[in-house]
Amino acid sequence: MRRNLLLVLGVLLIGVAAWLVDALELGPRAAFEEREGPRIDALLAGRAALEASVLEARAGLQSNFDPINRALAALRDTHALAETLQVRGGADAAVAERLALAARALESEEPALEQFKTDLALLRLSSHYFPLAADALMRRAEADGRRDRRSVLTGELATLAALRSDVERYEELPARDGLQRLEHGLSKLQTVRASLDDSAREELDVLSGHTRAIADRRERVDRFARALVRSPVRAQLEAARAAHEHDARRHAWRVGALQVLSAALALAGVVVLASVVLSGVRGRAR
Repeated sequence: MRRNLLLVLGVLLIGVAAWLVDALELGPRAAFEEREGPRIDALLAGRAALEASVLEARAGLQSNFDPINRALAALRDTHALAETLQVRGGADAAVAERLALAARALESEEPALEQFKTDLALLRLSSHYFPLAADALMRRAEADGRRDRRSVLTGELATLAALRSDVERYEELPARDGLQRLEHGLSKLQTVRASLDDSAREELDVLSGHTRAIADRRERVDRFARALVRSPVRAQLEAARAAHEHDARRHAWRVGALQVLSAALALAGVVVLASVVLSGVRGRAR
């Protein structure tokens, strides 16, 4: 009877150890598995790429918005990942909360990002055509002077030249005093607008439009770029990654403890079965 009980106990111990390994997935790599870590890392990489792409586009180092669009598409996984972890609950709730905050911030950022792309495209257009418009007016003023037909526009040739230089400096280094010089130059040219013929007035209007577009859109583009870099999105994603790593360490500790327990149970079962076998051998030897 005692021998049978020991046999049952040994089998049970080994069976429980096998169940722990199988049902709780306690394989050799279980403590090091990261299911969501790579996805959070991808989100952080996408955010870094978005910020870098916006700054590069602002600096004129990118000719199109494809890098921005790719980074934005990668970041749209934030909401889905937050929902997945929220449903799972438990230790993943803290990670889900951080990701949800990042997803909401990203959602509020997206319309401003689209406006940034529009502003930047129009800014590039105005930056291209402003020198052409300025040169056209300056040629007209110089031609009037050569024909001894000094017009009011000829008298503002220095103003046109100064405005052209001021716009170029403002594009390179936007500053409040540069903006004031642009406004002063435009105001001075507007005082002679009524005295110009239709053709010259149209050219002046084109010049004024591009100048104001450069002044207004450059400020908006720069403001968005600064806001994007200061946005809490990256901090929330980094906090989510830190929370996930903390949970992963706790998971690794639990898995390690259960692995030791399963090994101990299996060893105990083997010892019990071995003792039963040795006891039987001794009995027959007598």
